[in-house]
Amino acid sequence: MSRHDGSEWFTRQQPGRRGPDTVAVGTVALCVATAILGAIAAVALPAGLPYDEPAHWANTVYLAEHRALPVVGDPDVGYEAQQAPAYYLVAALLLTLFGSGAAGFFAVRLFGVLGAILMTWLVARILQRALPDRPAAVVAGTAFVALNPMLVVMSASVQNDTWSLVTGFAALRVALDVPRDRPWLRGALIGLLSALAIMTKITTAPLVVALLVMLLLRRRWREVLLSAVVVVAGCGWWVLRNLALYGDLTGQAGVDAAGYRFAAGATTPFALAREALTYLTLPDEYLRNVFSAPSWVDALAVLVGVVLVAGAVALVAVGRRSIRGLPLALVAVVGAVSVAAWLAQVSLGWHVAFRTAYGALPLAALAFGSATLWFRGRRTPWVACAVLALLLVVLCGWTGVQLAGVTDRTMLQL
Repeated sequence: MSRHDGSEWFTRQQPGRRGPDTVAVGTVALCVATAILGAIAAVALPAGLPYDEPAHWANTVYLAEHRALPVVGDPDVGYEAQQAPAYYLVAALLLTLFGSGAAGFFAVRLFGVLGAILMTWLVARILQRALPDRPAAVVAGTAFVALNPMLVVMSASVQNDTWSLVTGFAALRVALDVPRDRPWLRGALIGLLSALAIMTKITTAPLVVALLVMLLLRRRWREVLLSAVVVVAGCGWWVLRNLALYGDLTGQAGVDAAGYRFAAGATTPFALAREALTYLTLPDEYLRNVFSAPSWVDALAVLVGVVLVAGAVALVAVGRRSIRGLPLALVAVVGAVSVAAWLAQVSLGWHVAFRTAYGALPLAALAFGSATLWFRGRRTPWVACAVLALLLVVLCGWTGVQLAGVTDRTMLQL
């Protein structure tokens, strides 16, 4: 084995005998919970209530009817017409099977729920590589994604965020494999998944860039080279199309030229922290603020933020011996770069929601689960895990009650 093949990033530790089985059972249970919550949300959400859902649905219907990619300014499409096409291609295929009415709409929503299930599983796999000897932390961190009302509601709507994260996190998971053999095959797979992530939603580009840079720093040359070639081949035509149609790389110039304007939010540290915490907990802003959280719900959301901070501190203070280097480094760098990219766009005055920084979700899940590291013994960490999961379930329950009380159920005509 060569000196710089990346194996030095791994500390060979044997997980506790019950750890892997417990994590597997917990992961399956959480995936089932995500499926149930997502299906309920897909039914309960009024069509068009999620902020960008009408525009995403218009893209899907246009592609299904015209068999061509939409262009900003075309009839019957809106400000999302410049979005990358991978998600809409699959969603349009569903419309050919179920029609463009209520059945097709529900099928596309359930496609998003399927993505949420896979995202939950991938986060569990990533966390298990990062904390192999801490099953309670892995399960608690996975619960942060599986039972998160914001992520459940988002995934149960017509949108391209969830599947861009699924493919991006899959690339991250493949990169965590020990680089012993077949680097070309692994590089091709990382590149394919990364290209799919970008071609689903370009906001995953910071995740991809951070991932490739980290592999480059570890001298995994062949993987980086082939991954980069596949990404350029998979995404280059889309960039050239945007340059030809709109004059820029992403198509944003076309949105501006069409007259779409979005007011920028506040950029004070408090406002940015509040938006980040909101998008990590509750879907009120995502659902056009048709309901607002009472003080006790706000307090629970703040408590989630406190848990995230406490978990991050626990990683450094008490979890150092349980951490594996490569997973933590990749998750931390990808998360930091994703948040930095969001902050950079906000500083330029762009109206960009914190959803664009969801490449940091594995890092947030790692921090949330690591709050259990403060507790010693065999049972106490599991008690903490159960309490953290219950906290998220309460937020989900409150969100469900609010959705049931929305009176306007016809925001989007199907």
